[in-house]
Amino acid sequence: MVAFEHALILLLLIASLSVVGRWLPWPPLITYLLGGVGAALVPAFPRLELDPGFFFLCFLPPLLFADGWLMPLREFVRARRSILTLAIGLVIFTTLTVGLVAHWLVPDLPLALAFALGAIVSPTDAVAVNAITARLRVPARLTTVLNGESLMNDATGLVAFKFALATIVAGGGFSLARSAGSFALISLLGFAIGLAVGYGIGRLRDLLQHLRGGDPPIEITLSLLTPFAAYLAAESCAVSGVLSVVAAGLYSGWRDPVRMTVETRQTTFAVWGLLLFWLNGIAFVLLGLQFPGLLAAVNGHYPAAQLLGFTAAITGTAMLARFAWVYAGVHLPLLASSVCAQPARRATALVLGWAGMRGTVTLAAALSIPLLLPDGTPFPGRDIVIFLAFGVIAVTLLVQGTTLEALIRRLGLREDDTRAREDRLARTTAVQAGLTALLALKPTAITPEQSAALGHVVGEYELRLATVEAAGETRANALHRRRASHGYRSAALQAERHAIDELWRNATIADEVHRPLQQLLDHEESLLRASAPAAKP
Repeated sequence: MVAFEHALILLLLIASLSVVGRWLPWPPLITYLLGGVGAALVPAFPRLELDPGFFFLCFLPPLLFADGWLMPLREFVRARRSILTLAIGLVIFTTLTVGLVAHWLVPDLPLALAFALGAIVSPTDAVAVNAITARLRVPARLTTVLNGESLMNDATGLVAFKFALATIVAGGGFSLARSAGSFALISLLGFAIGLAVGYGIGRLRDLLQHLRGGDPPIEITLSLLTPFAAYLAAESCAVSGVLSVVAAGLYSGWRDPVRMTVETRQTTFAVWGLLLFWLNGIAFVLLGLQFPGLLAAVNGHYPAAQLLGFTAAITGTAMLARFAWVYAGVHLPLLASSVCAQPARRATALVLGWAGMRGTVTLAAALSIPLLLPDGTPFPGRDIVIFLAFGVIAVTLLVQGTTLEALIRRLGLREDDTRAREDRLARTTAVQAGLTALLALKPTAITPEQSAALGHVVGEYELRLATVEAAGETRANALHRRRASHGYRSAALQAERHAIDELWRNATIADEVHRPLQQLLDHEESLLRASAPAAKP
């Protein structure tokens, strides 16, 4: 009962912080973090104790699965060289450089735990980057590389982190050669298990659709359980559960868009969007709640000035390692030629190097460090590692997250015509196919009502085709007509909604009549919004 009340309090807190965050000049994750710190300073606020294992299992699988699910597989394959160079090479480079600096800088920090810290801070955060790049419409290739890197470096960073933890728990020394061989084996096996789980659950959902014609609640439940099934299946085989989840997400993202029914697809996106909002918000609020106690624990061993120095050094090392790797790649065809065209190479490299904000995955990995070793002794260096991870997250979100947009605008990076060409091709092909199907449906014997209905629909398709195919001033006029038509239809829908709501409020119609009509208007309004013409730049 107490845990349920705490969950409700956390949800209320993140909802309130989300409203406040709309007026603040930094990413929402920072607002959640500061809100958690502020709540921890309130004496009446509940004190929450975290189970590291539960925290990792609860947060990481759905977050990684969602990243894989939303990743466009075709673009991922096309940019695979750049993505893998960043997601594997840069992660290893960051892990080693940050680990060596931390081991040299922080007294009594074991080498394996220093490498664990490097692995923790190596993954970048897709949420913070997407919030900026989507709004500014940067080149499609750059967006793909950033999203793909964030997906894959989450996996490689967490696998490296697990290796380092296992070394500490086993009490052995760190062997790079032995770790590299094991890393490759458990990664490949974990990826294979994830594909198998994704395929198996996909076939089960296909069977349900065949037997029942689609059942959104059951399909969405299976979708929510997929990341946990992939993770637990791989972990039970002693291979990478993280890469298993990523593989299941990539497969599901390739399968689901063409296999789901319309209702299932709409509901699935809504449910997953709400779940990700909760998980990202709660994770950062929980870290903020732990911070006062964490600060008190590390402050007993290190002075405040020294802690600030540690944080600045580790954050600076992580940022410089990314810049060094990216700028080295500018002169290597392996990275640069596949990220961007030659004229924009340096500007793109600068944005790619600066887009290194850390977020939820770094946080979840840090908080998942066990409290105790198998022999019952406290885990060495746990508090200082979590504190430094906290510092890297906060500094990168505050510094890079608040300046990346200005940097992109200053460099003048703009979206290329890739999306526009593909969008126009898809729209033209779809409308032509629909018009052809309509004309083929015309019966030999037709009533006046059927003729009027068919003529109305055919006219709408012909207008849509003319709008898509038009160019220059003709296209501008067509778009103007579409905007006007959209406004008229929206006004009519609002009037319909107001009328049935008034009938319901006046008890003229019952709930059973009002609710289906309201849902129908909601569906029509969602279709109208989806077909809304683009706003003027």
